[in-house]
Amino acid sequence: MSQIKVDATACLRCGACVQVCSTARVFEIHDDTSVAVRPDACWGCGQCVSVCPVDAIDHDQFPLEKCPLIDRGREPTAEQLTVLLRARRSTRTFAERPVAREVVRDLVNSSRWGPSAGNSQDVDWAAIDDRARITELSKATIDQIRRFGRLGKNPVTRLVLRLFLGRELVKNAARSVRLGDEMLDRWSQGRDPLFHNAPVVLVGHTRGRRPFARDDAIFAAYNLMLMAERQGLATCQIGFFQIVLERSRKVRRMLGLPEGRNAQVILVLGYPQHPFRRLVPRRTPELTWNPSQE
Repeated sequence: MSQIKVDATACLRCGACVQVCSTARVFEIHDDTSVAVRPDACWGCGQCVSVCPVDAIDHDQFPLEKCPLIDRGREPTAEQLTVLLRARRSTRTFAERPVAREVVRDLVNSSRWGPSAGNSQDVDWAAIDDRARITELSKATIDQIRRFGRLGKNPVTRLVLRLFLGRELVKNAARSVRLGDEMLDRWSQGRDPLFHNAPVVLVGHTRGRRPFARDDAIFAAYNLMLMAERQGLATCQIGFFQIVLERSRKVRRMLGLPEGRNAQVILVLGYPQHPFRRLVPRRTPELTWNPSQE
């Protein structure tokens, strides 16, 4: 249980800690001060310490020396942040240059600042920089894509496969056959059509099948991707590998995640062979206010 105390001599009774802790309801305003009445309900998010205007909250998980003040003057402007968001692009051509493991560790470290449901902070990463392992996983995935396609075209197995793969994937079986054949053809030419010859494959994984686990991993991954962009690196999310992992026990065993952990997002990482020079436009999303219920 968290140890939380409030300095009554410093507390302003402003109610900020009560309001930001509206779900766990750790704090209540009493006559003279705010009081941590339910410390056992604390999620460990630290919002109470972060919001208190007079540093009146003593929380054992968040000592003030580890919680520096936010320097708003150092934050990027909206224009600078927009440039970074626009500059990040999915990259599928990588230079033959390794990425130092210290750099990968720093990028993974930056991923932890993404939000997580219930403050679970459950997203961990597996990094593969062994070229032989990456090659093995790529070939096995291509084989599985071709196998799924062939089975999906067979009327006898189509009905059973719908239970495991879903109606939409089975419906696209013919496309899977063509896709697998095309990928195999590129493979035979010495190219990696899955991981694009990237030097590092990153797998974000979480516990079991926890609700919102995929969302947490995507938030963490995008933090990592933006930081990689800022450091001159490039990334791309690999959805085909995710699909096969969820449906192939063989490929999951080859990946070797710890027991009870599920892959939620797959990224490739490396230095771009062809850095992008220009920001290009994208479709402006439609925004509907108070959409009709009819």
